[in-house]
Amino acid sequence: MLEQMRKSSQSLLIYVLFGIVIAVFIINFGPQSQRGSGCEGSMGGDESAARVGGETVSSQAYNYAFRLMGGGNQPVQFLKMRRFKEAVMDRLIERELLATEAERLGFSVSEDDVHKMLIEAKIVGLGVPHSLPRIQKDGVFNYDQFKNFALYELGLSPERFIEQQQRELLASHVRDLMRASVKVSPEEVKTTFEAKNRQINLEYVRFPSRKFEGEVEPTDAELAAYIQANEAKLKETFGQRKAMYTDVPSEVRVRELVLKTVAPADEAATRKRAAAIAARVAKGEPFTKLARELSEDEESRARGGDLGWKRKGTLGLSEEDEKSVLAAKAGTVVGPFKKGDALALFVTSGSRQGTLSFDAVKSEMAEERIRQEKAVALAKQHAEDALAIAKGAAGKSLKELFPGPAGAEADTKPAAKPVAKSAKTPAVPADTRAEETGLFTRRGSVVEQIGDSPALAKAAFDLKTDAPLAGPFDIAGSFVIVRLKERKDPDMQELAKKKDELQRDAELVKWNEVLTNWVKSRCQQEKSAGKLSVNRSILRYDDTQAQTAYEPCVGDESPRRPPS
Repeated sequence: MLEQMRKSSQSLLIYVLFGIVIAVFIINFGPQSQRGSGCEGSMGGDESAARVGGETVSSQAYNYAFRLMGGGNQPVQFLKMRRFKEAVMDRLIERELLATEAERLGFSVSEDDVHKMLIEAKIVGLGVPHSLPRIQKDGVFNYDQFKNFALYELGLSPERFIEQQQRELLASHVRDLMRASVKVSPEEVKTTFEAKNRQINLEYVRFPSRKFEGEVEPTDAELAAYIQANEAKLKETFGQRKAMYTDVPSEVRVRELVLKTVAPADEAATRKRAAAIAARVAKGEPFTKLARELSEDEESRARGGDLGWKRKGTLGLSEEDEKSVLAAKAGTVVGPFKKGDALALFVTSGSRQGTLSFDAVKSEMAEERIRQEKAVALAKQHAEDALAIAKGAAGKSLKELFPGPAGAEADTKPAAKPVAKSAKTPAVPADTRAEETGLFTRRGSVVEQIGDSPALAKAAFDLKTDAPLAGPFDIAGSFVIVRLKERKDPDMQELAKKKDELQRDAELVKWNEVLTNWVKSRCQQEKSAGKLSVNRSILRYDDTQAQTAYEPCVGDESPRRPPS
């Protein structure tokens, strides 16, 4: 049939002369003259790219697929970033699994079936139909142009190209069979339409647990009890952090209390304030308590001034002042020292150096765990209190209830501390600020501006104007409450207008899911049976690259085109 097609495209004499020219060109300059340039044998002769079931996928077949997907026209860095070669291998494995299933079901594809497609200037590439006008001349199939396309663009002889197309068409038979079996009810179409076109706008308040770690100050008794109850877990953590505790340079545990000066002229007054605070500590008031109440550095104030373990060059002070802090006797207030545009008092509570034992750091690790656990409980409690306040103020928005710090005043004053509450009156930190998502549609479990939460995603789109509140939701270490601010329901007249189009789209989405799941399942079966292997060296992007990290059957989630 190929011979007949060739003869019909131009005269025998022209073909022979042209063929001689091509042969000479191929021998001297063609793709096989150097490895990797594209012709038959250019990827290592009979080297296989993979084995799928009982079939060998040759390096030539891989090269054909790579080029057909456009890989030959892209820079290496772009291909690496997109993991392009791995994606080609995924699709080739998929094709072979489908083609083998087609043969099992009794389908067959002859050379004539491929020839008929070529005469119409059509081919299939990894499940995607292509129109190929460049294999025609004056609107009619031209054998020489087809041969040049196969040989120079895809690296295959015409005969090998037709073999690849036979595998493609076999796979297409199973895709078509799956497509025909997919049915989507009008109710499913309606549900999908509503999900895609319903929009909501949420107000939300977020309570990050990390923010409240500074409010937790474990007592010695709490630390001892925690260590006794969790010694095994702490030892496991110690083992994971062993490098952190090896050859530790000289360090001192430091707390600070920062007082900002608005202008240089105010420095004397600020120093008097600092001296008064130091005198209060000397009389027995805890430095930690005063730091929480009076420090004007938001971050350290939340932790009672605790800076953790500090070594030389990390305090942000002059060399002389830093030396005074690091050499100070534990429990003695030193300063005030200049720190940026502020003055700071310091107190130390211990020192360490060298390789530290478990006993030396177990209290520190226990303190960290207690802070984290109690901070989570505090964040959740604040969220529950905020929700109770919102429920008790029907008609008020979260932004009205939780406006956050007041304007410019918030920039110069310490952040407000949690308001005390009685058993009957819930309260939250006075600096709690509500935010807004803006209108968005549902997309899986991700909620616009807030984060990934299947529970919130479901609850949010079920909210009504007469029941607008939900929460708290635990999202990536924060507790969040939400209030429905605005809801835009879909236009059902639009559904009626586009019913047929939406039906087709829904069926294609479902078909893609069915196909993806089938391919993953069959791929895993073949791999478990030892019938699937991949030559990973063929997936390298350059000669210097180590073996590519690739695992078949993980899954390619990119959408398929409609069956050919």
